[in-house]
Amino acid sequence: MTSTQIIIIVAVVIVLGVVIFPLINRQQFRNLPPDQQVRILMKEAKGLIFFKNVSKGSTGALYYVKNKRKILVFPWVLADGKMLCTRDNPFEHWDYPEEKEPLNEDELKQLTEELEKYNKKNPVKIVFK
Repeated sequence: MTSTQIIIIVAVVIVLGVVIFPLINRQQFRNLPPDQQVRILMKEAKGLIFFKNVSKGSTGALYYVKNKRKILVFPWVLADGKMLCTRDNPFEHWDYPEEKEPLNEDELKQLTEELEKYNKKNPVKIVFK
């Protein structure tokens, strides 16, 4: 093999690994049923607090995972360059586990702090009605 063939093979492998495969994985995640999405999010969660934004163009959902056990979902639509949460009372109860237990004061305080940090880091902010 010549050096140009080796360089072409390496370039193709890098493009596949960096661009193509992640796009395929995101598309597959969007098409999964919600219970399987929850399982994947719990495995993906890095640390005690984890956010994952899953968009489908101008709509989507922001997932908030706490302690790899509790999940709160903020469905949103894009409005004026911001993610406008479409849920009436998003801080009422957890979406997962299935018992949908209400958020206590400490969890609510921590959630608002984490949402502020999320909004500072990301160019597209989430806003509530």
